Amino acid sequence: MVDTLIVNARFVLTMDPKRRLLENAAIAVDDGKIIDIGNTAALKKKYRADRVIDAKNYLVTPGLINGHIHLESAYDKSMLDDVPVVPWCERYFSWTYMNLTKENYYYAAVKNLIEGLKTGTTTFCDCGTIQTMEDSAAKAVTDVGVRAVLGRDLMDIHEATKSSYASYDAFTELCSRLRETTDQCIKRSEEFIKKYNGAANGRLKAWMDLQQVCNVSPELCKATRELANKYDVGILTHAGVSHDMVEMTRKRFGRRDIEYLYDQGVLGPDFMAAHMAWVDGGELLMLKETNSNVVHVPGSSMHGVYSAVSMRGKFPIMVKMGINVALGNDESSTGTAHDLVRDIWTVSVGHAEAWHPMIFPDPDLFMLRTADPSPKALEMATVNGAKALKWDKEIGSLEVGKAADIVMWNLRKIYWVPVTKENVINSFVYNGKGDSCDTVMVNGKIIMEKGVVKTVNEEKVIDKVQKIGEKIIPTAPWLKNPEVWELKWVRE
Repeated sequence: MVDTLIVNARFVLTMDPKRRLLENAAIAVDDGKIIDIGNTAALKKKYRADRVIDAKNYLVTPGLINGHIHLESAYDKSMLDDVPVVPWCERYFSWTYMNLTKENYYYAAVKNLIEGLKTGTTTFCDCGTIQTMEDSAAKAVTDVGVRAVLGRDLMDIHEATKSSYASYDAFTELCSRLRETTDQCIKRSEEFIKKYNGAANGRLKAWMDLQQVCNVSPELCKATRELANKYDVGILTHAGVSHDMVEMTRKRFGRRDIEYLYDQGVLGPDFMAAHMAWVDGGELLMLKETNSNVVHVPGSSMHGVYSAVSMRGKFPIMVKMGINVALGNDESSTGTAHDLVRDIWTVSVGHAEAWHPMIFPDPDLFMLRTADPSPKALEMATVNGAKALKWDKEIGSLEVGKAADIVMWNLRKIYWVPVTKENVINSFVYNGKGDSCDTVMVNGKIIMEKGVVKTVNEEKVIDKVQKIGEKIIPTAPWLKNPEVWELKWVRE
C-alpha cells in the first residue's frame, strides 16, 4: 500500500538526466518520496494506494523553483515604478520596510507564496528575510506548506559618504531595524540558523543574504563565510545590478562586486548572486572557478532597466561557460508577478531579440528547436534552481528517491490545445500560462487541488492584504510630491 498513485498522466516531464517525456505514465508516492515512475498499467498492477489521482488530461512536472523573491513585498505593489534602482532602493529600504509589522509581513509572505503556488512554484528563495521579523516569514512558509530558503538580510554599512558617493545619495534612509552592527549581524544570523535550518519537516533552510555588496564590510563578508561553512548553509546576494551600484562598491572597496566578494572568500558552490547585469569577463571566470551560482531575474531587469536581458547582459555567456544559472522574479514592486512560467517565456524570447541570432534557432540564446526536449529556461526553473539551493538530491526532477514535489498542469485550457508529444514542451515555454496549474504536491502532501489551496484560507489572506494595502499605499510621500529622476554620473 502506498500513499498516492498518479495514473494515466497524458505526459510526465521528468527533467531527469535523460530528460524523459513519458506518455500514459504513473507515479507512485509514499512517505513523501517518489518510489516508482513508469507505465500506468504496470504500476496499477504493482501498487494499491490510499489515493489514486487520474491525470489523463494533465502534464505532470517537477515543482518549479523560484530562485529569487522578496516575500515582504506586497504593500508597495506598483508604487516604485518611476525611479531607477538606487533611488528605488532608497524607497524600499525606508518606506516599504518601515511599514512592515510582524503581522502584515506574515500576510504579505503568505500572499506571495500563494501566488507562486497557484502558478506551479513549490520552492522559493527569499533573498532578504527581514531582520528581527524572521518568524513571520518562517511561519508563512510553514503554514502554506511550500519549501523555501530564507536568506536573512545583512548590512553593516549604513551611510553614504563623500568618498563612496555614486550617482545618488545612496542608502542613507535605512529604517532602524536594518541598522545592525557587524557583530549583531553575525550573532543574530547564527541564532536564526540554529532555530530554522531544517524546520517545517525539512522544508525550510536558513541562509544568509549579504543584501547589497556596497553595504557589507570585509569583516561581515568573512564572518558570513565562516558561519556558512560551520553550519553548511548558503550565502545569497544582489550583485552587478546596475552600473552605479557597481561603481559604489568600487569607490568604497576598490573592486567590482564579484571581485570584492571573491577577495573576501565569499564565492563557492553554496553562493548565489542575483541580477548580475553589470559583470565583466574576469568576474565570470571567478564565478566559474569557484562553482558559484547565479540567478537570472529577467522581469525585474526589464522593469528597472538593469540591462541583464540586453546585449550588455552576459547570461547567454554564463550558460555557455557552464556557470549554473537559476531563475527568479523578485518583488511585487518591480513589475513582476510570481509566475515563473512568465519568466521562462521571457528568457526564451528576450535574449534572442536583444542579441539578434546569426543562426536560427540559436540554443545559446535560449531559443528552442521544434520538439525541443530540454529548453534551457525550463532547466533554470527546475534542476538548476535545485542545484543552486543545495537541494538537487531531493528536488528539481521527478526521479525515484526524490521528494514528491509535483505539479499537474491542465491541458484542457484553451491555450494548450492542440497538444501532442511533439509540441507539449515547446507549448509550455511559448504558449503556457501559470494559471493552468491545477494540483500541487509538496513532500507528498497535496497542498493545492483543482486550483484550491488546501493549507490556508486564500480568501482571508486576500481580504487582509487588501485592507492593509489600502492603509499603507496612500501614505507614499511621492504621491503628493512626484519625482523626476535624471541620470547623474559619478561625483566625488
